[in-house]
Amino acid sequence: MKKQGKMHYAWWIMIASAAIYAASVGIIVSCAGLLYRAVAQDFGVGVSDISLYTSIMYLTVTIFLPFAGKFLNKFDVRYILTIAGIINALAFGLMGFYTSAWNFYISGVALGIGSTFLIYGTIPLLINNWFKAKAGTALGFAMAFMGIGGAIFAQITGALIESIGWRPTYMILGVCIALLILPFTLFVIRSKPEDMNKQPYGAEETTNKEAVQAQPETGVMKKVAIKTIPFYLILGFTGLFGLASTVGFHVPNFIQSVGFSAAMAATGVTCVTIGQTGGKFLIGAVNDKFGVKLALLTGIGSGILGTIALLFSDSFGIGMMYLGALLFGIGFSGSTLLPPMVIREVFGGRDYASIYTTIMSASTLGVAVGTTLFSYIFDTTGSYYIVFITVITLFVVVISSSIFSLNWKKKLNV
Repeated sequence: MKKQGKMHYAWWIMIASAAIYAASVGIIVSCAGLLYRAVAQDFGVGVSDISLYTSIMYLTVTIFLPFAGKFLNKFDVRYILTIAGIINALAFGLMGFYTSAWNFYISGVALGIGSTFLIYGTIPLLINNWFKAKAGTALGFAMAFMGIGGAIFAQITGALIESIGWRPTYMILGVCIALLILPFTLFVIRSKPEDMNKQPYGAEETTNKEAVQAQPETGVMKKVAIKTIPFYLILGFTGLFGLASTVGFHVPNFIQSVGFSAAMAATGVTCVTIGQTGGKFLIGAVNDKFGVKLALLTGIGSGILGTIALLFSDSFGIGMMYLGALLFGIGFSGSTLLPPMVIREVFGGRDYASIYTTIMSASTLGVAVGTTLFSYIFDTTGSYYIVFITVITLFVVVISSSIFSLNWKKKLNV
């Protein structure tokens, strides 16, 4: 039983999860776009030649993610996350020593292996293990640090690039990744409450815990889900959402491509990450109060409006650009938050983990394709006009497929 006045250990798991997200997304993902241009100019290559490492990273995640569950079931999660943290810190920090584009591709593979566990394969399952109540609040708080970490480190990264150059910047950020992840994975993270002879948060509120535990989770098994139309609609929705969301990586390069400074580009990234952070809470609150359909309209609708604002921002100034970045950030936040909501709504919780990891691999594949595809379009055309039109189209397809999948729910008898 939890003692009155003492913080339940589950909240430490939430704080550790937030720190891991701040490093593995807030630095490695959110700050990547700020460094592409500086490296490409120094090497005398296109932005797409450098950003390809991010595509390789997400492609590696796509390959490894379906097998992540087996590793997590076989080995202690503390050691898995510690090794993953060391891999990511080294892979990112070593970029400061590289002398050609292909060196970055090696780090891309390493970052993909580490990110499989740090971003996608572990935190939702840890939160689910430790929280029987307020699991959504805990996951939303932890995921918000993807954006909070990005907002903080985007400013740091922009200032470092201008003051000391991109090479020391990579090295310093590599150290920051290690400092944010390793203390928590070594000393705080535990896979299940039972590992510490504790109960999950909220278990003490149950008056007849044995009876509650005996009730089976509702929903369908993965082997049934993969034979249904909704599964492939959600798979497509998640993959295309991931593809569209990669515009967030290109916001800093877009801002600089139309004549603004690297410092303004850093502020643009901060606007994206603020929107991403606020979007987690906004979409979660809308989902809890009004349901997943309105949450979808809120998240994806914001993404559409943000992309339109970016499309025309060069005619209206930096203020419109920042507004577009902020709104797009809200849509960006939905790329990781909305698919789990839709998956649980349609298929239930009975085999949630297995269905979730399989479908989220489509998101990482979409990100892998989008990162390089959009860079290639920019390098070929010299602008992001076609990119933004493509993304608006993708968002329309995404919201249509997600609504259709929800309308099919009744036929599954979940």
